[in-house]
Amino acid sequence: MTLQIAQTPHHGPSTQALFDRLPVGTYAVEVQPHGGLRFRYVSDRFLQMCDLKRDDLMADSGRIMAVIHPDDRDAMIQANLAALETQQPFHWEGRLRVQACDTWVAISSNPRRLEDGRTLWEGVMVDISAYKRLETELRASQANLQRLLEHLPIATSVIELGSEGRVLFSNAKFHRTFGYAQEEVPTVEAWFALAYPDPDHRAAVRALWYAAQKQAMAGSGQVEPVEFKIACKDRSVRDVVVSATIDEGVMIVSFQDITQQKRTQAELRLSEHKFRTLVEDAYAVIYTLNLDGEFQYLSPNLFTLLGYAPEELAGLHFANIVHPDDMAHCEAFMRQVYASNTRLSNLEYRVRHRNGEWRWHVTNAAPLYDVDGLLIGMIGNAHDVSERKANETRMTHQATYDELTGLLNRAAFFERLERLLEGAEAGNTPSLGLMFIDLDHFKQINDTHGHAAGDRVLQVLAARLQSALRSADLCGRLGGDEFISLLCGVGDADTATRIAVQVLQQLVEPITLGGLTLIPSCSIGIALSSRHGSEITELVRHADEAMYRVKQSGRNGVCLAD
Repeated sequence: MTLQIAQTPHHGPSTQALFDRLPVGTYAVEVQPHGGLRFRYVSDRFLQMCDLKRDDLMADSGRIMAVIHPDDRDAMIQANLAALETQQPFHWEGRLRVQACDTWVAISSNPRRLEDGRTLWEGVMVDISAYKRLETELRASQANLQRLLEHLPIATSVIELGSEGRVLFSNAKFHRTFGYAQEEVPTVEAWFALAYPDPDHRAAVRALWYAAQKQAMAGSGQVEPVEFKIACKDRSVRDVVVSATIDEGVMIVSFQDITQQKRTQAELRLSEHKFRTLVEDAYAVIYTLNLDGEFQYLSPNLFTLLGYAPEELAGLHFANIVHPDDMAHCEAFMRQVYASNTRLSNLEYRVRHRNGEWRWHVTNAAPLYDVDGLLIGMIGNAHDVSERKANETRMTHQATYDELTGLLNRAAFFERLERLLEGAEAGNTPSLGLMFIDLDHFKQINDTHGHAAGDRVLQVLAARLQSALRSADLCGRLGGDEFISLLCGVGDADTATRIAVQVLQQLVEPITLGGLTLIPSCSIGIALSSRHGSEITELVRHADEAMYRVKQSGRNGVCLAD
């Protein structure tokens, strides 16, 4: 294994100081595509335990491997590769050879898969030399067992192997960590009932532990470290790595409390999350909101996307720039982020540009916590999707309107007609009139003057038709030279005929195309829902038949269906 170590990103002075004050070594190391490692962070305690200087370590990555005891290197590498392959937590105990002296350490690390497929290990290294020395002394002098365990800085219990699993002794660290007195934990089963109160979870833990114990008894006598969440007497829950050594009919169980380490890892993940968001979403507005919905941070590219300097909006509620019609959706999204405790995506809303335009944005956001795990707001990024929304609007228009004339197309017209007829049948809509309009001798215009002239004639007649009708009426093009109009609130023959005649008079006005003057001719058939029925097929059939009677009687006229 080749370790390639690089300088880590800046974590901020407060976080750096926190890590460096911890009594354990902390680190974050990234697995590179070629298999090597790049350290993102190494604490001062880590360097002290390895007796390395930061500059020397960064200059020569081989110094890390040189610190591992030669007899333990292969085991450490194999354990690391196995954990990397399975993406499971990595736990290893071994020796460091520092200035000709051996120091036992325990390394625990958790993998996190990055979006680009790489793995980030975040972990701690604990000096367990005292613990290892104690194991050796226990084998040499059973008489000193209780005295030595009592002063061990790691919670420890001694259990008698057998059907009862009697707890012979638990040290003071054990009682301080979990809060249970010696008499409250007489057996392993009593411990399971206290530490894992949920029955299903307890059954799973019991099965896992006894299987590991059986394997250890048949092999090396070592129960490999396993991470559990243990319920304490004060109802708090602590993260603990449990391991054990079996020898001469007893099992010595160690409970390494990693609650603070887990909190440190959470803080590190938050820092990495902020950094990753800023890097990955470089062309997005990065923002944080407090619980009241007020901007606490806005990235500098706010100016590029919306024309504001970040300080102009800092401290203001997001309602100052979000479209009023979208406020309810934005507020519901924020509440859902807080309630779900997860990252949510794809909220679309309009936001005002400094120039007054409304721009469409889509946002992704996640809850934001302080170092004590208290919810303080949310962090998100917002992208401009105005172009996509404009394309969607154009596509919707194209699916609804005739491209040449701008009138409703056949499908959209009949869909709306069906809805109106259903309302009329239920008594919610007044009577309707339907006009079928067919241009007379339109083929001659195309054949004589060309299709461009024919298209222009259709556009002019469509505009005249729409202007001749009321705003509540509908106009549509069925295709070719056929148009259709719906007259809302028209229930009698006289009114329908009068409107149709007025429409015809406007349609047949001369059309001038350059030096060419054309006089259109149209045939119009009329049907009424009050007379001819509220079924689309019946209404359309009657209007179509009336229009053909106009054709047969000489064209350029109006006819009401029988």
